[in-house]
Amino acid sequence: MINMEKSKEIRIKRANTDWWIHEQSMVANNGKTYIAYYTDMGEIHVKEFDAKCSRAESHDVCLCRLNCNYADEHNAPSICVMEDGTIIVAYTGHASTNDIRYRVSTRAYDIFSFGPELSLQYQASATYAQLSENIERGELWLFCRVNRVNWEFRYSKDKGESWSEPVCFLHSDAGGLFYFDVRHQFIAERGRGVREQWAFALYGHPRISEDHTIRSGIFASDGTLLKMNGEETAVNLYTGGMIDLPSLDKVYESPDGTTCRLLAVSPTVPYRVGFASFSLNQPETIEYYSATFCDGVWEKSALIAKGGEFLSPDTMIDGSQTYLGGMAYYYGVGDAGLNPRDPAPTYTDRIFIARFDGECRVLESYHSADGGKSYVHEQTLRSLPKEKNIKIWRPVVPMYAQDNMPLYWHEGFYGAHTGGWYCDTVAFVEYDD
Repeated sequence: MINMEKSKEIRIKRANTDWWIHEQSMVANNGKTYIAYYTDMGEIHVKEFDAKCSRAESHDVCLCRLNCNYADEHNAPSICVMEDGTIIVAYTGHASTNDIRYRVSTRAYDIFSFGPELSLQYQASATYAQLSENIERGELWLFCRVNRVNWEFRYSKDKGESWSEPVCFLHSDAGGLFYFDVRHQFIAERGRGVREQWAFALYGHPRISEDHTIRSGIFASDGTLLKMNGEETAVNLYTGGMIDLPSLDKVYESPDGTTCRLLAVSPTVPYRVGFASFSLNQPETIEYYSATFCDGVWEKSALIAKGGEFLSPDTMIDGSQTYLGGMAYYYGVGDAGLNPRDPAPTYTDRIFIARFDGECRVLESYHSADGGKSYVHEQTLRSLPKEKNIKIWRPVVPMYAQDNMPLYWHEGFYGAHTGGWYCDTVAFVEYDD
C-alpha cells in the first residue's frame, strides 16, 4: 500500500521502456534504485535515485543516441547491477542493426563511469536484450530475439569483456513472432538455502500468430530447461537443444474468436503470469487475469478487471491496437538493500493494473486473499479524466523493490512503436525523512 499523503511524486521526463525487457530497473545492494529507459529522441538513459532520503541527490546519464530509423521503444535498455556494484546496460537498434550494444561501469554503483560502447554481433537483426547475473556461476546471462523468430542465449564470465557464441534455444515460424519474458528468481529451499533460476513465459503475437497460447518454463542456473514441476528436459542453454513448444506447460489457451497478450511474469513464487484476453478490434472486450501454478497445473483467476480500451487507435493495422495498459506483480521485498539470497517474506498477492474504467485512465492495485483465485480492488494510485487525453501504461516493479517506492509507470501520449509516443515515467516515493 502507498501512503499518498506522505508520498512525493518523482517524474522522469520523456522516459519509456518496452514490454518484454527485464530487468528494466533494480534496487541495488547500496539501496539506490536504478531505472534504464529510452526517450522519444532515441536516447538510452540510466536514472539513479534514493527512495529513502528526500535530500539525497538523484542522477541521470545519457549513454548514447541510437542511429535508428525512428525512436523505437523496442530498443529499450536492460540493466543489471551486479553483486559487486558493476552496472551493465544493453540495448539494440530494432530491425536496423545485427548487434546488441552495451556499456559497463568501471566503478561500483557509479553511472558516470561507463566505459566505451561495446558490441555483440548476430547473424540477423537483434532486439529485446534481457540481462541478469548468474551469481552461482559468476556469469552475465543475456537473452535476445534474433531475426524476429529466434531466441538466443549468450554468457560472459568477465563482466562483458568477452562472450560465448550465441546458442539458439527457441524458434517459431514467421507467423509466430514469439515473445519471451524471463525473470531472474531466488527460491528458498528448506534445509538447502537458496537457489537461482530463470522463470519465463512466452506467447505469439495477438494478431499475426496462429497460436494464441501462453506457455511457461524454467531455466536452472546450470542452463537446464525444467518443466514447472521441476522435471528436467534434454534442453540446455550451454549444450544446446531446441524447445519443443507444445511440450511446455500451458498457462492459457484463448477460446476460438479471441486472442491474448502476455503482460507480466512474477519475479518469485508462487509462480504467476498476468495476461489479457480480448477479441481483435474490440477494445471493450479486454479482460485482465492472473494465472497461478498450483498443484501441478496453471489455474486462471476470476476476472480481475476490464481493460476498457487499446492504447493505440484501431486505425493502426500493424497489430499495435493490441497494446494494453499493462500489469505488474509486487512481491514485498521490503527494505532497500535486502540481499535477495537471504530468505525473505516475499509474495505476489498484490498486482498493479493500468486500464480505462469508462471515465478515467487509472492505475490501481488489487490484492488476493485466496492464493490467486480472485482479486479485489485495493487502491487507486492515479486517475486521469478521459478528456485530458493522457494515457497510463506499463506499471513496473523494480527488481528487489522497496516499500517506499514499490512501482513506477508511464503516462502521456502513446502511439505504439511508431515513434509517435511521448511520455514521462512517474513514481510516488514515501521518504523516511
